[in-house]
Amino acid sequence: MKKLLLTLLICITTTCAFAGNILDESFEYANHDLESPVGWNCNDNSWLCGYLEKDHNRIPHTGNWYVFNDTEDAWMYMPMYLIPSMRYRFSCWAISDGAYQLEFWAGTSPNPDDMHIQLLSATVASGEYERFTNFVETIPDNCEYIAIHAVGLRGSYITIDDIEVDMVEQYQFEAEAISGDTAMYPGTEAVFRFRVHNTGYDPVDISAHPSNEFFTNFSFYSNGVMTSTFPTQPDEYVEVTCHATLRPEVEPGTVAWLDVHMTIPCNCNTAMVTFWVTPMDITQTEENEAAKICVYPNPTTDFVTVEAEDLQSITLYDINGKTLSSMAAKGNSVRFDVSDLKAGVYIISAKTRSTSSFVKSILKM
Repeated sequence: MKKLLLTLLICITTTCAFAGNILDESFEYANHDLESPVGWNCNDNSWLCGYLEKDHNRIPHTGNWYVFNDTEDAWMYMPMYLIPSMRYRFSCWAISDGAYQLEFWAGTSPNPDDMHIQLLSATVASGEYERFTNFVETIPDNCEYIAIHAVGLRGSYITIDDIEVDMVEQYQFEAEAISGDTAMYPGTEAVFRFRVHNTGYDPVDISAHPSNEFFTNFSFYSNGVMTSTFPTQPDEYVEVTCHATLRPEVEPGTVAWLDVHMTIPCNCNTAMVTFWVTPMDITQTEENEAAKICVYPNPTTDFVTVEAEDLQSITLYDINGKTLSSMAAKGNSVRFDVSDLKAGVYIISAKTRSTSSFVKSILKM
């Protein structure tokens, strides 16, 4: 089945079931002619849509519509039926010229007195765009409208965009690969990087389970700790590095891959990231032999020299796969300064004109 899927260019990012933004009309679809945003209504036109003047747009944020309000107390409504049995997450990005209190509400009609549950409450300060988010576990019956309420000083502005209303479950998450395709020799180790995102409304432990068809000797690191289980809070991102060795018996030219399956204790949601690998022939030709890198002295205290034919770039990683420095290279030899590094094991990746990356580990004394 896997081979049949190779020709379909499977996306390396797999997301578990996620409803996505359920706002059919939002600020993104409004005109920039100082009218109310499409799908929303406000009695006094206190909310208008357009690009902010430059003196109010302190942080560049192009490509989105802006909504601003210049009254002390402004409401805006939109019809949207919320299902009581569902759980929702409300989020938006906002900035203001002064302290504003921003609220999202749900209720039975477009009237402040009929708003029955507060969905989100945040103080929006001046300075830079911030993301505000909140999970709501219990929605009352007959909530057929949502409302945006802003309270501030007359003459100041609050700007909102990228509003999202998502249906979420108690335990759900998504996973995304960070590093891409890799070329390596059988029997050598590679570092793969991915991130997981807790999109549910409860903390959850996410466990990684790598496939062993082409790889062995697995180790996972998160926040400098070796572990294959990653505790996450709601809406938290966790970056993970996976060290794995390509099996020595894998034939050069084989289409190989590493699947990392992820599960949570209830087994109600899963996700997977796939890394594609090209095994290379270490004894194929003299040209390939010459392309192998040489790193010396190793161990070292201050400098290492990287030698390979037609070098193009050098990248230095820590043991967790975090990029520490990177540089373009020309010729067949580059001297790399590691004097500022703490004692420990580091990874050097070098790319040449005729081959993909080679990886070597170094010991800094």
